[in-house]
Amino acid sequence: MDAVVWVQVAVILAVLAAAWVLLDWDAYGERARRLRRRFAPAEPPVPSGPPIERIAADLRRIRSAIRHASPGTPVARMRGWRAAYDDVLVAACRALDLEQSLESSSLTAVERELERERVERMLARTGLLTDHDVEH
Repeated sequence: MDAVVWVQVAVILAVLAAAWVLLDWDAYGERARRLRRRFAPAEPPVPSGPPIERIAADLRRIRSAIRHASPGTPVARMRGWRAAYDDVLVAACRALDLEQSLESSSLTAVERELERERVERMLARTGLLTDHDVEH
């Protein structure tokens, strides 16, 4: 066979191969994506919550607002600050993988206050709150 016939056979085979791939393009694309994921470098984990520095600053800021509230501060504002403080305590516990029950709606006011103090002491032991932040 001469070279012209070989070129024609090669062109016909290339057209058939291209048609084969085009007909099953989705499957080939999925295989390529799987290979890329397998050999691509792993992406660093993305934090699920706010940065721990912001949590610590929020804890100090809200705690200071509660402690230094003037005697005429409305009860609704104090409740709001305490609820916000509890939310930040919960966020801190989640960030540090610590147990807490401040999210429980079944706590009485006294139990909630005791749990709040317990969580504050745990966070002081981790270094997130200073001893100055937590009353002994």
